[in-house]
Amino acid sequence: MFISTQINAQNVLDNPLILQLSGYELVYNESKFDEIEFPMSEVDIFPLSGNKTFATFRYDKNNAYKHPNSNQIMQTYFDKVKSLRGKPLFKGSNYGSFQVRSNTKKFWCVLETHENGATYTVTIIEQEKIQEAETAQEMLEMLKSKGEVNLYFQFSTGSANLSQASFQNIKEVAKLLNRFAPRLNLSIEGHTDNVGNVDSNKKLSLQRAVAVKNELIKNGVKSERLETIGWGSEKPIAPNDSEVGRLKNRRVSIKALN
Repeated sequence: MFISTQINAQNVLDNPLILQLSGYELVYNESKFDEIEFPMSEVDIFPLSGNKTFATFRYDKNNAYKHPNSNQIMQTYFDKVKSLRGKPLFKGSNYGSFQVRSNTKKFWCVLETHENGATYTVTIIEQEKIQEAETAQEMLEMLKSKGEVNLYFQFSTGSANLSQASFQNIKEVAKLLNRFAPRLNLSIEGHTDNVGNVDSNKKLSLQRAVAVKNELIKNGVKSERLETIGWGSEKPIAPNDSEVGRLKNRRVSIKALN
């Protein structure tokens, strides 16, 4: 069970990813470990877990000036994201998403406006960087030193459908195989946490490994260089008694075969 707690308003406002626009007041905020449905587009939505900060702002009705509309709020936020060297992901008429990274963390953010800007909400999921390597060169170095790299592709809950958020990982693995190590063969191994049926988890983990393989083939990697295995929950790398541990266990590892 998740525990929700009110957090000090000043702590919220000190967060550079939460903007209190002129004329607005902070009317609600909370912090907890949670999972949200994160939008990458109108149709590409995937589950995302981490430390969540949520804030709601409402325009002061006593203010003599008209509040900004949804488009103006969106633009103000996306300009701020660019100033933080963040990455806009999706921008709709009344909600948008973006990502900002530090050296040790990732911040996934959703902005949503209501009543054409009379209120707006900000949801931030903060994640420790658990992926061991993010570029093709880093993956190669880790394969040389450890023989294995744990990667975190984004799948829809309970399915093997890769989200667009995973395509950058796919491109880097393809670059590893096509450019940096053209003779390397890989075992692609799916893993789950221990929630759910053991047999179903094993089947799902194999389906996810196959999905990664298929995308690599689309990116020019020959199928005979890739093997797939589904381990289910048999090989955890963290305790399954917490959300953070289960998050680390939901992975696809790549192993050098030669």
